[in-house]
Amino acid sequence: MFQSRRFDPVLQRAKTSRSHIRSARSLASAFALGASLLALSACNNPVEEPDLPEQGPDANTVEVLVTAAFTGVQGGGGDVDFLPDPDAPSLGYVVAAPREGGLDLFNLDGELVTRHAGARLSSIAVAPDFELRGESLPLIFGASPDNGQVFGYAVVRAGARVLDLPLGAVEAADGVSGICLLREGAGYVDLVVLGTGASAEVWRVRDAGEDALSVESLRRFNLPAPARQCDAFDSEIYTLSPAGGLARLDANGNVLAESPARASSLSVSEFSGSRLVLATDGSGETVMSLDGRTLEPHFDIDVIDGLSTPGIEQPGAIDASMANFGFTAYANGMLAVFDEDDQRLKVISRDAFSRAVITGEGPVAE
Repeated sequence: MFQSRRFDPVLQRAKTSRSHIRSARSLASAFALGASLLALSACNNPVEEPDLPEQGPDANTVEVLVTAAFTGVQGGGGDVDFLPDPDAPSLGYVVAAPREGGLDLFNLDGELVTRHAGARLSSIAVAPDFELRGESLPLIFGASPDNGQVFGYAVVRAGARVLDLPLGAVEAADGVSGICLLREGAGYVDLVVLGTGASAEVWRVRDAGEDALSVESLRRFNLPAPARQCDAFDSEIYTLSPAGGLARLDANGNVLAESPARASSLSVSEFSGSRLVLATDGSGETVMSLDGRTLEPHFDIDVIDGLSTPGIEQPGAIDASMANFGFTAYANGMLAVFDEDDQRLKVISRDAFSRAVITGEGPVAE
């Protein structure tokens, strides 16, 4: 039985983590300098009205420069997410769930700093500011179809320690195939849990002072088709079905838009005021983009070679963050994409991505 007092050493590590702030990393600084030069060059030709860029192999493809590549690790690339640090942005982490199981935490130098063994997770959701017993402690939730369960993990920033976190007993009505974060509030998080059939549930996880975190199923709703991946933006839910394509729903599960687009990973975010859905199928050479409201296709995105870094040949798992990760390159966020070709995570400056896909400026020569 997990006792409440076992939270104490975790909280103590969290309290002292600020004393372990490391110095700025030279490799990340080099990436930041290169991205800064690109930004300065691009600012000479501002574009007032967003237009569909016409560049790359054809008018329906835009090119984006990769910013950095992470250390290659064994296990294959599963889902990816972000764990920003609001007190020290450059010390944030990129989190990945290898196909062989467990969790990987990377620093912004692209180095693997922690590999936590565990169940195979089809998707993960990060709550970076969860209040546990009065202390801010990042949490990670993962969906394990093999076990039909949702697992919880706490992260101690100092040393990037990952600890298994007990969750209250709750059983999904239709099994578990995927998960995503719907919202994070004061003392709670709401998670979308995808079922094995055409249904989903919204779970609320909170600290009620008991031996395990309280988990409550708030509501259940039907989906247009069985979904395996999801994302949320502004309280709306986006689901991805291998057979049924993409769907946009409100927080109660009412369908707002649908698309037959086939993909295996998706991310929804805002770029220069435009909401986009980014999707990959793990086998093509480009990233698909769709209008975030209508789900109509926009164009394909070809991530090409950057500053001494190879581009993305075969985009797999993808995610985008609007959080500050420090330096010039990542101050306004970043994208992370797993390249199935060389089995490495690669990241793109959010500013560089926005310029290319929204303003139409595309990559700037070195």
